[in-house]
Amino acid sequence: MTPVVLSTKLLNKDQKSCLQEAEFYLEEYNAITIDLLDFTLPQGFDHYIFTSKNGVKSYLQHLKVNALPPDPEKQCFCVGQKTKSFLEEHGLKVMKMAENALELANFITKHHQNEEFLIFTGNRNRPDLPNTFTRETIHFEEVEVYHTSLVPRQLEKGFAAILFYSPSGVESFTRKNNIGNTPVFCIGETTAKEARKHSEHVVVAEYPTVDSTIQALIYTLPTLLKQ
Repeated sequence: MTPVVLSTKLLNKDQKSCLQEAEFYLEEYNAITIDLLDFTLPQGFDHYIFTSKNGVKSYLQHLKVNALPPDPEKQCFCVGQKTKSFLEEHGLKVMKMAENALELANFITKHHQNEEFLIFTGNRNRPDLPNTFTRETIHFEEVEVYHTSLVPRQLEKGFAAILFYSPSGVESFTRKNNIGNTPVFCIGETTAKEARKHSEHVVVAEYPTVDSTIQALIYTLPTLLKQ
């Protein structure tokens, strides 16, 4: 029987093809929705921090609405390779990319103690950056630029595995469903930390990307299903 896997995010054509070629049947839905917000951009900061691509999208939308070009002199710090690539595609200079917010906070504390930072944040962002900066007396300001909403959906069937891409996605799924003994594949350690509240069978992708999460499932799940 073909294993049925659930993605808590709609996948693109190539990602679906990978699962199909590996002989998995995919079911998918968006467990969360993202809304970009109108916001007032605080002035006086030369160092910007983006913890996700959504923050970059909202910043670029703000520039477009106000007919402003991206400022290549701004020094950007970010979480994740996709966020870094997206910033660079739009002419912004990335000084440091980290795998997670805590790693980025520790780097800034060590190397940029006397700088001032503007953090582009969402309503459900983890407090790692502001908590670290407050403790280390690094001057910063946060501006909320996008809103994450949970979209809980009760699912009647079981799955061979579940793919999660954010802590909010885990929270949304578990509002109306139990993970039970189903293997869970997570995009990164922050998501895995939330998933471990509900499961003892959590696998973390080698790299924090959707593609890497899918590859972790393809390589690992067949062995798990034989146990």
